[in-house]
Amino acid sequence: MKIYAVIAASVATLGASLLVAGPAEAHTPNFSASCDGVHVGATAYDAAMQNHWSVTIDGTTQSGTFGSSFDQTFPVPQDGATTAWSAVVEAEDGTYHFADSGSVGPCGTPADACADLPGNQPAGTACTPPPDVIRVDHQSLDGCSVQLDGTTYGAGVLTYDEEYTDTYVFNETTQTWDLVTDTTPMTSNLVFTPWTVQQGVHHQCATQPNQPPATHTSHSTSHVDCSSDEIVTTTVSSTTPFVYDAATNTWVPGQTVTQTSTTSTPVQQGRCSHIDVKGTQAVQLTSQTDQPQLPTVVDAGLPGTTTAKLAPVASTSSTGNALSLLLLTAGSALLVLAGAGVRRGTR
Repeated sequence: MKIYAVIAASVATLGASLLVAGPAEAHTPNFSASCDGVHVGATAYDAAMQNHWSVTIDGTTQSGTFGSSFDQTFPVPQDGATTAWSAVVEAEDGTYHFADSGSVGPCGTPADACADLPGNQPAGTACTPPPDVIRVDHQSLDGCSVQLDGTTYGAGVLTYDEEYTDTYVFNETTQTWDLVTDTTPMTSNLVFTPWTVQQGVHHQCATQPNQPPATHTSHSTSHVDCSSDEIVTTTVSSTTPFVYDAATNTWVPGQTVTQTSTTSTPVQQGRCSHIDVKGTQAVQLTSQTDQPQLPTVVDAGLPGTTTAKLAPVASTSSTGNALSLLLLTAGSALLVLAGAGVRRGTR
C-alpha cells in the first residue's frame, strides 16, 4: 500500500508540474495585415515577465511590453499607396522570438495633388505642363505672281517663317503630360522683294518687244557755182538705230550716224553770162525761201551806186534752180536796159 501511495504522489506532482509548465511552452504569435491595419498578437507568455512587441509601418516603428498575451491592430495609411510593414514579439529574455513582414495596399483614395487636373493625382504628379516647344521653318516663294494666304504680291521673291507651337496635354490614363504636335503654322517675318523689269524679262514674266526699224532722214541743198559753171548739190543723210534698254524693257534711239555726199552738174549755157562773178563768188540755192530775190534799182548800175552781190535763190530741185536762174537773168537784163535809158535821158 505504501508503494502505491508513493507512486500516486509522484504522478500527482508530475501532473501539477505539467499544468504549470504547459502554458509557458505554448507561446503563440499572430501576425496579419490588410487595409484595415497590421494585427499583432501573442498568447501564453509568462505574465510575470516584461515581454516585448514591436511593429514598423511605412518606416515608422512603435514598440511596447506585455504580460501573458498581446493583441492590437495598427492602422496603415489610406492614401492610395502600398505600405510596407514588419512586426516582432518575444519573451523578456529574448526567447520565443517571432517576426513577420510584408506589404499591404494600395489602400484608400490617393490625395489629389493637382486640383486643376482631372481626377485625383497622387503626390509627385507634375501639376503644370512643360514649356511649349516652338519650331520655325523658313520658307520662300518666287515667281511672276507670288501669292500667299489670299494675298498677291506680284513678280519677285517672298520670304517668310512658318512658326509651329507644340503643346503638352495631360493624359489621365498615364497621369503624364503628352506632347501634341502643332500642324497649323503661324506666318511671320514676311519680306517681299520685287523683281526689276530686267529680272522680270529674264524670268519670262514680260516679253521683250521687237526692235523698231531705224529712222532715216535726208536733206539736200544746191547752189550754182558760176566760177566753175556747175550746179553743186550737197546731201546730208542721218540714220538713227534703236538700242535695247534692259532696265525699262524698251527700245530707245541710239547714236545717230551722219553721211554727207556731193554731186555736181554743168550749168546750162548762158545762165552765168550776165552775172558779174568776182573770184569764186557763186549763186547759192537753198531751202530758205521759195521766192527769187531780184536785184533792185541800185544794183542796176545807176550813178553813185555799187554793184550788189546776188542774193541766194532757193530751190529744192534742178527744175526750180533753172527757173530761179532764168528769172534772175531776165530781171537783171531789164534793170540794165532801164539804167541805160536813164543815162541817155540825162544826157
